Amino acid sequence: MSPVVIALVSDGKRCLLGRQSSFPRGMYSALAGFCDMGESLEEALCREVAEEVGLEVQSVSYSSSQHWPFPHSSFMLGCHATVSPAHTQVKVDHTELEDARWFSLEEITFALQVKTPPRRGESPVLWLPPKHALANCLITEWVDRQQHSKAEE
Repeated sequence: MSPVVIALVSDGKRCLLGRQSSFPRGMYSALAGFCDMGESLEEALCREVAEEVGLEVQSVSYSSSQHWPFPHSSFMLGCHATVSPAHTQVKVDHTELEDARWFSLEEITFALQVKTPPRRGESPVLWLPPKHALANCLITEWVDRQQHSKAEE
């Protein structure tokens, strides 16, 4: 079983999602990557974020885990990661990702309501991983935290 770190990166107001070319049109997800031998969860997360999008992680908090059998047996460790709002310029490594970009709370809230990917010929809309995926759990937790913060203001 291979350990994989999956992280939803936030700058405090937005979250960063990436997409691989193999994803359905319009689908974005949390960033993920395999842990190297001898590497801690936090080290793997920081390395993956730096490699995939060129950002430096400031803090990491663990959320939950999930066994993921596709394409081979993996154990996913889900985390939230924050980056400095002053350093959010994304530099996508196109060997890892097709695209990565920041999304607002409003965009994510709308995307969580989309139940199926767009059909051929339709304009691509932001589409998120299904509810059973750990990435969806991380995104939903982020939305809940953002809405709670807004309610306190």
